[in-house]
Amino acid sequence: MAGKEKGEFGYLNYRKKLNLIKMIVSFAVVAAVLIIGFIVYKTRANIFTFAASVLVLPAAKMAVAYFVVLPHKPADNELKEKVESKSGSLGVYYDLIFSNSKKPIGTQAVVVSDAAVIALTNENNADKKLFETSLKDFMANDSRNVNVTLYNDEKSFLSRVSTLALSKDDSTPNMNIEKNAHSLLSMCI
Repeated sequence: MAGKEKGEFGYLNYRKKLNLIKMIVSFAVVAAVLIIGFIVYKTRANIFTFAASVLVLPAAKMAVAYFVVLPHKPADNELKEKVESKSGSLGVYYDLIFSNSKKPIGTQAVVVSDAAVIALTNENNADKKLFETSLKDFMANDSRNVNVTLYNDEKSFLSRVSTLALSKDDSTPNMNIEKNAHSLLSMCI
């Protein structure tokens, strides 16, 4: 399983598989330690039971990490091709899950320019206002002043990507785009 970086196409599927493997292995270790204690001491009251109960904590953390990414849907190849064809020299990131104070919001595609961040989600219950304000505030703490918009409609999103790409001056360096991208990626799971 080749590693994927956050924002890379296919990252969400990679993260789901990796978190599932970590969870299964960690609970298997807990079960093995508990069973070894029963076999060796023939009683539940032993040091292995204590060790297994302590090992449940990191195993539970692995389970939470898996169940956080589980409900989110990754981008498909068709969407990737459409976004890549329209984005020009803008920053494009896929399969991101943004954390906030209430509920993580999954996105299929995020396009970053020097002054705007636009995202596409297929989650019907995604809180648009929460996403936009939390990302804008997070980036403002990083001294990044951008407009943030979350789209549920692919057509509107792609239209906005085209508009941003046309307004981008390719002769200027992409320093602001890279700084904006770095800031928003640090908010993602």
